[in-house]
Amino acid sequence: MDMGGGRLIRIMILVLVMVLVWKIWDYSALPVLEPPSFNAESEVAKGFSSSKLQKDQEQNSVLQAPVDEEHLEVAVKSTMRIEIYYEVLCPDSRHFIMKQLTPAYEKLKDILQVGLVPYGKAETQEKNGKITFDCQHGPRECEGNIVHACVTNIIKDEAKQIAIVHCMIDRNEQPMLVGKKCVEKHGENWGSISSCVSSDKGISILKHMGQMTHRLKPEVSFIPTITIDGSQEDQKHILQDFHKVLCKRYKGPRHPSC
Repeated sequence: MDMGGGRLIRIMILVLVMVLVWKIWDYSALPVLEPPSFNAESEVAKGFSSSKLQKDQEQNSVLQAPVDEEHLEVAVKSTMRIEIYYEVLCPDSRHFIMKQLTPAYEKLKDILQVGLVPYGKAETQEKNGKITFDCQHGPRECEGNIVHACVTNIIKDEAKQIAIVHCMIDRNEQPMLVGKKCVEKHGENWGSISSCVSSDKGISILKHMGQMTHRLKPEVSFIPTITIDGSQEDQKHILQDFHKVLCKRYKGPRHPSC
């Protein structure tokens, strides 16, 4: 019995030794884990940092991309060129300027360029180097036409031109008196206008207005005559509803007031 017990103990010791050897061998096959280095980023951090850096570089390349100024396009709003051929004592001219031109201009001035041509059915005569005018409604109208012509030449602000002409044509029987009142009402210097009217400058400007009027094709048959981009088309509707015609003729994007 003693010998049998000793053999059993030896067998058990052998088994334990074999198990221990197997465990040691199995453990040595495991990969060695290196301790983290605090001076270097982990692989995950490296991946994130690399990705972020690449994204930042791409974004900066967009923000800092060189600009080819030669190929830049600037949006320019298209405008219509309007010319009003009128005379200061004509009831139809008065009505058009006060009831059609002014309201339409207030709504559409950002797309309009307006030229005022105060001459109408007048005639220019030159004799012995002297220029005189023969106007449809008499000498007072010629004087008023010259006042209007000087206003359109000296005052560069288009909106003020139209406002002063609107003011004057309302009661234009005394051109110099109403001219002074309306010019000063809108904060402009009447002295420069008055000097223009009483000098050869005013006569020269009105002569030029006459040349513009006589160059119209077809020739003027009714005053006022209005051109839109050089065309006299549809005068009847222009005189009745100028704003509506301008909206219809405008080639740009639909205007908010149309």
